[in-house]
Amino acid sequence: MQTFENNSVERFLFDNHGVRGEITKLKDPFTDLLHDSYPLVLKQVMMELAVSSVLVAATLKDGSEIMVQIRGGKECPLKYALVNIRQDLSFYGSASLYEDRELKDNGTLEDLCGKDSVLVLSVFPKDGPKWQGVVAINTKSISATLEDYFKESQQLPTSFFIRSDVKTKQASGIMLQIIPEIKGNLESLEHLSVLADTATADELFNLSLEENLVRLFAHEEVKVFGQQEVKFKCICSRERCENALMQLNPKELEDIISKEGETSMSCQHCGKTYHFNKEELTNLLHKITQ
Repeated sequence: MQTFENNSVERFLFDNHGVRGEITKLKDPFTDLLHDSYPLVLKQVMMELAVSSVLVAATLKDGSEIMVQIRGGKECPLKYALVNIRQDLSFYGSASLYEDRELKDNGTLEDLCGKDSVLVLSVFPKDGPKWQGVVAINTKSISATLEDYFKESQQLPTSFFIRSDVKTKQASGIMLQIIPEIKGNLESLEHLSVLADTATADELFNLSLEENLVRLFAHEEVKVFGQQEVKFKCICSRERCENALMQLNPKELEDIISKEGETSMSCQHCGKTYHFNKEELTNLLHKITQ
């Protein structure tokens, strides 16, 4: 069986319960997702948004893409934080803070978002209209917020267990969700959630996905369906930057060439910077003035 250790997700089912699940652990994708300028609490939120996005996206099999976004409340430091994940489970994301609002490294989720922030989960089907659900941020945790979302917006009881470590830049999570048509599913979800909640960060980070499932659900019959790779894949490219520059008024581009002689553009998602020298800018100007 092919494995993608530290960067994977796996679906599982219980033979004797009306509950399905997903388990994931991520490390390498955070190299690009987490910017040095982010305070520690924002890094933790971005990691947990990424884990939760993977867990939810892994349940969709219709070609949909999803975006999980937090919109900050009034007077809070956070403008937004989002993760967008594709059907192949590659993702990108970014966050932005208000420059004039202080946020300490040891701040909490409530300090970051405020009490009137919301989580928005948007689904972009391959065929059909976009839809989204909105729920107030539960300042206890991202996990509690997602549980509120599935209870209120989907009427589909779901439990989330997310562990993250900002210093080592790794996170892991488990999602348990009822299968609606099976009797006794709520009791099963409660029972299995008690077991899942015993998972420690060290175990989730250092054991394989299957080893964690065996440890957590030792007396249950669990069926796994193979791992899927999860990776960070940004939407930025040099071509996209060139197209953006070509949307400028020719006079603006001429001014950049004459006054600066070069320019740079940085991606808000991965932080990569694209440099354009005088010759390259002049070639772009010729293209838009021909």
